[in-house]
Amino acid sequence: MRIAYVGPVPPHRGGIAQHGVRTVEAFERLGHEVVIESWQSQYPAALFKGEQPSVPRHDGQARFRLRWWNPLGWVLAGRRCRAVELIVFPWVTPFHAIALWVLLRAAGRPAVAFVHNPEPHERMPLARPLLRMVMRCCEGAVVHAETSAASMRERTGLERIRVTPHPPNLAIAAGPIPVSPPLRLLFLGFVRAYKGADLAIDTVAELRRRGRDVRLTIAGDFWEDPALMREDLATRMLADVVELRVGYVPDEEIGPILAEHHLVIAPYRSATVSGIAPLAFAAGRPVVVTPVGGLPEAIEHGVNGVVADAVDTAALADAVLAAADRLDELAVGAAASSSRWEDVASALLAVRA
Repeated sequence: MRIAYVGPVPPHRGGIAQHGVRTVEAFERLGHEVVIESWQSQYPAALFKGEQPSVPRHDGQARFRLRWWNPLGWVLAGRRCRAVELIVFPWVTPFHAIALWVLLRAAGRPAVAFVHNPEPHERMPLARPLLRMVMRCCEGAVVHAETSAASMRERTGLERIRVTPHPPNLAIAAGPIPVSPPLRLLFLGFVRAYKGADLAIDTVAELRRRGRDVRLTIAGDFWEDPALMREDLATRMLADVVELRVGYVPDEEIGPILAEHHLVIAPYRSATVSGIAPLAFAAGRPVVVTPVGGLPEAIEHGVNGVVADAVDTAALADAVLAAADRLDELAVGAAASSSRWEDVASALLAVRA
C-alpha cells in the first residue's frame, strides 16, 4: 500500500517527531511505501516557545513544505496525497485543525489519525469543534491509552478507535543502576507548566526535609525563562542539589543521561501519555508518575514504577521512597517492559473502515 504520513519528523524535535518517524519505519518494515508531507514552519514563535530547528525543503522521501500560515501549501500537499491509498497523520493540537482539514479535503483519500492529545494541554478556543471537524474526515483513530479512547468517543463520536502501548522512541539499552546514595532523580523532556517540574523540585525539598540524600536533574528545552527557576532554587538553598541542563537533549545523549540516574519522575498535572516512560523502561529505569490521564495505564504499579496517590508533594515523595526501596526489582521490571512499533502501524491500518 502507498501511504502518506502528514506530520512532523526529524529534524523537528521532540517526541511527536520521533513518534512519526518510528511509525513510518514500521510501515516500511511491514512492506508499505510511505511518502512524508511535513512542516517547514509548524508554529508561530509566540505559540511554540522552544527552539525551532531549520528544516530542508525536501529530504529523500520527506517534503518539508507545509507552513502554518500558507493555505495554498495545505491544498497542494493534499493534491499530492491523491496519489496514495491512505493518509496517516498525528493529532496533537487544534492549532493545526484548519490546515489538516483543508489538506484532507483536497486529497479526498481515506485517512486515519494517531491522536496524541484528545484535549490540548493548554486551554484553546473551539478545541472540541475543531477536533470533531477533522475527525469527520477520518475512518478511525489510534491512541496510547484507554482514557484517551474514552475521551475521543465522547468528544467525536468516532467508533473505530484502537489502543496500543507506546514503544520507546529511541533504541536504548538497559544499563546497571548507579551506586547510591545519593538517589538521583531525572525530569526529562520539554519543561512546561503542565509537566510539573516545580513539583519535582518541591518533592526533592520534601525528601531532604525527611533526611534523604536526593539529587534532581531537570533536562530539556524550557518554555519559560530558566533564570526564574534558578532564582527560586537559590532562594530555597537547593541550587546544589537540583541541576538544570537547559536545552533540547539530543537523541544520542538520552541513553547516557538515563544511565546516570536511578529513577525518572513525571509529576504531570495533566497528561494523555508520556513518551519519556518507554524510554526510561528501555534503559531499565523505573518511573514515578502522578495519577493523571493515561499515565497510570503506562506504568505497571509495583512492577516497573510507582503511581503516586495524588498530584501533590507529599504523595510524590512517598512514591519516590516506595520506588527507591524496591529499586533493583523495579529496574528488572522496567527493562522487561516492551512494545513494538509494528503494533502501532498495524493498529493504524486496522481502524480503516
